[in-house]
Amino acid sequence: MVLRSPRTVLVCTAAALAFAGCSAPEADGDGSPPTESAPSAEESATGPGTDAPDVTETPTGPDVQATSGAVIDGFPSVIPPLPDSEVVLSSVEPAADGQPVAANLTMRTTSSEDDVLDFYSDHFEDADFEPVGDPSSDGGVTSQSYHSDDAGQTVAVSIAPDPDGEDGLLVSVGGRVLP
Repeated sequence: MVLRSPRTVLVCTAAALAFAGCSAPEADGDGSPPTESAPSAEESATGPGTDAPDVTETPTGPDVQATSGAVIDGFPSVIPPLPDSEVVLSSVEPAADGQPVAANLTMRTTSSEDDVLDFYSDHFEDADFEPVGDPSSDGGVTSQSYHSDDAGQTVAVSIAPDPDGEDGLLVSVGGRVLP
């Protein structure tokens, strides 16, 4: 599967990055929050991050696994593809045993926004997730978040018009869930 435009890749990449950051930082082994030190002036001037990434790259990290056009092997079953949708991108970042993984699934569909929200509402309710508030819309993007007390799992569903101008929607579902 070839992504249809750089804009589609950018939207998918932004969604994947947003979902990967949906949780608080993990605590250190002693239960205290992690600490980070600011980079030195030399590291800031010459270190990573000084070159802007190519917007057509798929987000990756040391352990991120991603593929376009299919659901990647090892993708958590708690995030199912929307029936009758086309998978655009899927990614998963493994975690330590018993810890939630970061996962994202982006799909293209001709289903209505209400049908998408109903499908995922029913699915996540059956999987013991609770909605966080009501669906909200901002700038043409509708979103709904879900939370499960089991390991602090969080999932967000985002629905936007297909940026390629086709008659349809781009749906991203992702967050931190148990594998």
